[in-house]
Amino acid sequence: MARITDEKREKIIADYKAGASKNSLALKYEVSIGAVFKICNGVERDLAPLVKAQVAINTELADRSEKEVKAFHSAVDEATKHLIYFQNSALRNQKLANAALESAERLCDIEAHARITAKNKETVLGRMPETIIQNTNAQQTKIQITRREIGASDE
Repeated sequence: MARITDEKREKIIADYKAGASKNSLALKYEVSIGAVFKICNGVERDLAPLVKAQVAINTELADRSEKEVKAFHSAVDEATKHLIYFQNSALRNQKLANAALESAERLCDIEAHARITAKNKETVLGRMPETIIQNTNAQQTKIQITRREIGASDE
């Protein structure tokens, strides 16, 4: 079995995160299965769903023309570039807003920070379902209070 260098260790972890089995990693990198178990202990396989999604996309694109596939990849690259740009801008804005909050003395400064934070959260995380106002057609229960005077009767 070969010596495990730092580079090989990083490759094993990356492949494991992408969904490779421990047995296949031991064979691929010519290390013992025990070494792979030690290296991958506690590592989450968080890239496996992304691999499955990409395989599904590639399968869907297999029947398309070359021009359509290029147009698809171009559109995805452009959208990704813009999304990353806006996310990075939002993070920079948030750092500046947090620094300004430290020296805030008026209530309007704090309110401005809250608005900036909300906008940046939406930019980075997307519009969250709990922040969208839901309109329902549910009937409202009306409560009617009737006052009746209880008076002394003249008998």
